[in-house]
Amino acid sequence: MATEQGRRLSFSKRTALKNVVRLIPAAVVIAVMLNLLSCGGGGLLSSDDNSGSPTATPTGTTATLAYVTNFNDGLVSSFHRNTTTGVLTWSGQVSAGAKKGPRGVVASPDGSFLYVANINDDNIYEYSINSNGTLTKLSPAFVSNGSGTQPDELATVATSQTLLWVTGKAGTIKSYTIGSTGQITWTSTTAGGGLQTPFGITVHPTLPVLYVSDSTTGYVYPFNYNPTTGALAPNSSPQHSTDPSANSPFAIAIDSGGDALFIADQALGEVSSFYIGLTTGSLGALTPYSTFPNNSTSDAPVGVGIGVNTDGIEYLFTADSGTASVSSFTVTSQVIVNSPPTLVTGYTGATGLAVDPQNKFVYTANFSNGTVGQATINNGTTCTIQICANPSRSTESPPNANSGPFWVTLAQ
Repeated sequence: MATEQGRRLSFSKRTALKNVVRLIPAAVVIAVMLNLLSCGGGGLLSSDDNSGSPTATPTGTTATLAYVTNFNDGLVSSFHRNTTTGVLTWSGQVSAGAKKGPRGVVASPDGSFLYVANINDDNIYEYSINSNGTLTKLSPAFVSNGSGTQPDELATVATSQTLLWVTGKAGTIKSYTIGSTGQITWTSTTAGGGLQTPFGITVHPTLPVLYVSDSTTGYVYPFNYNPTTGALAPNSSPQHSTDPSANSPFAIAIDSGGDALFIADQALGEVSSFYIGLTTGSLGALTPYSTFPNNSTSDAPVGVGIGVNTDGIEYLFTADSGTASVSSFTVTSQVIVNSPPTLVTGYTGATGLAVDPQNKFVYTANFSNGTVGQATINNGTTCTIQICANPSRSTESPPNANSGPFWVTLAQ
């Protein structure tokens, strides 16, 4: 539990800390998913159907490549990314297991390999990333996460050993190591302790702490991880939003200074914030701070991401699956300044969301029309509001409006 002194860190100290942490290459940036109705369903949510959640995405490099899972078609698509204009150019697509299955996607921290979790066939699919950005299946092409585990979202980090974690809708978090050939090896399973439906998963940028949200109980769990095996142990007690009704957390984002955690509640259309302990005795522990409403309870925020523009202004973005929009909040420490947020429209069922490492662009997986969205973060010239929508592009070739893009991640 964070100390009172830690909770009352001055704004100047937090700002100084953020400026230092921004210079450290982060191993991961979060990402997100959401529940989807089965074929023939009437919407994007169902607690009884397969669920999705955020992934942690390594973006410590220029991220010249992008990858999108296509849930309905059982494919993963690859793109080249222009780091100056933000434009994505399609380069290929490969199978990723059973249809209505590919959810989370993440690259290894060095950008050499890609992993996709398929919630329908219980497998983790493994690929090498070629020099041209296309994908080649490893041999074997997949590793079973365990029958009935429903692997959903993934996170990676490079420590003394490159590590991978996978949440499972059935109530597990599995730890893997990534070998030099890209093959993953299971090391341990975390279950119980109150976990019911682990969903969002995020690695702290500087502490050996992993955060997991539970979409049934509404709690966020902090875990310490072993840097060699990835094995998890409780860091401190799980924490709930200050809103007792916020029981549907989806994506998780950690701010650029590493002292604040934000989580979107899909059912309530709001964002909750938590203080992250950075003092001795409370490192990584969470303290609930406050809640901030989105524009409407119908927004149904799913994906979240943090960006800091060229003027040092920090934004929190949410992919609003229910209202065809992306919300942009201004952030100061654990406080969101503009609530309701600024909205930009033109997104159809946006679920996954990723912010590029240069803090210039935001990308969304648009589940309802088979596209990936592109947007520019306020740069004072071509975009003078918080976020400006750019044209989207199809995730498959030929274009397929029913491909069901679920999540987008960046690499290299």
